[in-house]
Amino acid sequence: MVPFAYVFFKWATWLCMPYTLAMLALLAVAVWLLFRKQAKPAVCVLAVAAFLFALGLPAVSTAVGYSLERKFPPTPLEAIPSADAIVVLGGGVGAASEAVPYPELYWSADRAIMAARLFRAGKAPLIIPTGTGAPQAEKPLLEALGVPCSSIVCEDEAIDTATNATKTVAILRARGCKRILLVTSAWHMPRAMMLFQIPGVEVVPVGCDYESTLAVARAQEQRPAIWTMLPGPEPAGRLAYYAKEWLGILFYSFRKPPVAPVPAK
Repeated sequence: MVPFAYVFFKWATWLCMPYTLAMLALLAVAVWLLFRKQAKPAVCVLAVAAFLFALGLPAVSTAVGYSLERKFPPTPLEAIPSADAIVVLGGGVGAASEAVPYPELYWSADRAIMAARLFRAGKAPLIIPTGTGAPQAEKPLLEALGVPCSSIVCEDEAIDTATNATKTVAILRARGCKRILLVTSAWHMPRAMMLFQIPGVEVVPVGCDYESTLAVARAQEQRPAIWTMLPGPEPAGRLAYYAKEWLGILFYSFRKPPVAPVPAK
């Protein structure tokens, strides 16, 4: 039996969230408009409130996220082949600075952790973090996780997934890499694999950050508490990330992804 105080706190917290207050405010406006016999404006306001309600539902974001993650299900460490390098896409790690002298871990920090796990399992002798913040973010974190500095080569010019792919090519070719382990969030992997089309290099996907997959598994094991099923800003924010991925996949379905040319012999 869940204590009443715990349940009350969860409901009170949800009611005090700005996202909830915005929906309640729209509902109040709709009621006021109906009271003034302005049915059409009231219906429009109710439609906006319903739209926000749906966008913020954890079930919606989980379903969209799972539609991406299931394309690359979790792979046991022993089933991952050895490679020449581990390419880890940036994200989820805040850069160290004078204000905060150590990397901060956010959503998607699993990427760097997975790269370190692969390295320590002997899957590849080299880790290539890619992204403008790699030297100040992923590199210090990887070193803190036991990866020697000599085994980390940062690519620090990429600003998005497309340039993650094109900017790492020079490093891979300079080191004669024929196979790489591509590490990124599972929900990001479908688009990443579309972009990492490098002639002469086999790209093995290694997903991580399986939050939607985990949510689906938990829901199958036991019925979630009702307050975990209510709409909120966090599920809405994640839905935005997932929607961006599907838009990117759609975009590159009609446009050929940028591919670095094979150097002339």
